[in-house]
Amino acid sequence: QFSTTTKLRGEVAANVVVPFDTAEIGGNDIEDSTIFNARARLNFDTSFTGEDRLRIRFETGTGDDGLGQDIGFTGFEDAAGNNSNQFRVNDFYYLFPVGNRIDVIVAANSIKTDDFVTSTIVPFDGASVADMGGPVLYDYDMGGNAGLGVSIALTDSIVFDAGYSFDDAQGSNPEIGIFGANDQSYIGQLSFLSDGFLDAALVYMHGSNEGGENYTDTYGGLLSLDFGRFILGGYFAYHEDDDNNDDTSFMGGIALPDLFAEGDELGAYAGILPDNAIGDVGPIAGIPDSEDPFYAEIYYGIPISEYLTITPAVIYLDGDLQGLGGGDDDEALFGAIRALFTF
Repeated sequence: QFSTTTKLRGEVAANVVVPFDTAEIGGNDIEDSTIFNARARLNFDTSFTGEDRLRIRFETGTGDDGLGQDIGFTGFEDAAGNNSNQFRVNDFYYLFPVGNRIDVIVAANSIKTDDFVTSTIVPFDGASVADMGGPVLYDYDMGGNAGLGVSIALTDSIVFDAGYSFDDAQGSNPEIGIFGANDQSYIGQLSFLSDGFLDAALVYMHGSNEGGENYTDTYGGLLSLDFGRFILGGYFAYHEDDDNNDDTSFMGGIALPDLFAEGDELGAYAGILPDNAIGDVGPIAGIPDSEDPFYAEIYYGIPISEYLTITPAVIYLDGDLQGLGGGDDDEALFGAIRALFTF
């Protein structure tokens, strides 16, 4: 701590990803595509009252894509802020309370969908190596990066979250404004958070991108059941786009915290993504219609110390890889290991 009002918190994440089998994607043999990427974050958190937070985050990284753009699958938890190793302002928001039960957040960049919600419910968020553990219910390319959100504690267990995000460049243009932006999204989520056996939520999201030409409506439900020794969790969602294409996605799995040592976690989950007919805005691009991609991951988070966690993982994808640029295989298996340093 270098200030009575501001604290510096840092994080460094690094991933190594190795294909276990051969598949051609975009004309490239991924058997030879072992990759490494890394990301560093510096969070400056300032509080003026003890209950508010002004965050300014600087971030840098080695690349944006966990498996490369040819796959069109942002398969691993973001380990890169940009691909030029330059520090950029990645987060800039102010969170403050209004009374005892309302929190308001105002953000200048890098905010959308699940950044507005109190909980994403599933136990894999943050613990998994792959982005799909997030869960990807929130990731259907909702437009916008600046916005305003509110969280209302209706009771000690029931919370309503809402948020609206818009493209910051369009929002700063007096001819467009924050509510006239083509790239925008909004979300509403009602959550039951018991801090015990049952956590659940209902969520609605609307997002548009590419000048408002594509949009997606998502209706979903999330559930987590904590049995003490293990946690079951997942989600189910219905998606509809501007061409009246509809599809579903879902995910489910199990997490075993403190399995062999305090602070470790073994987890496994699997799910189905909607196909490319859904507005071309999903987290996987180029999948032929009616080919719902299947994914699965097994991970084990090992706390080496208070400041270092190592997480090896095995990740499986079956998404008709021929639709991603050629090749005979429609599935791929990857080994990954993440090192996460915090200070």
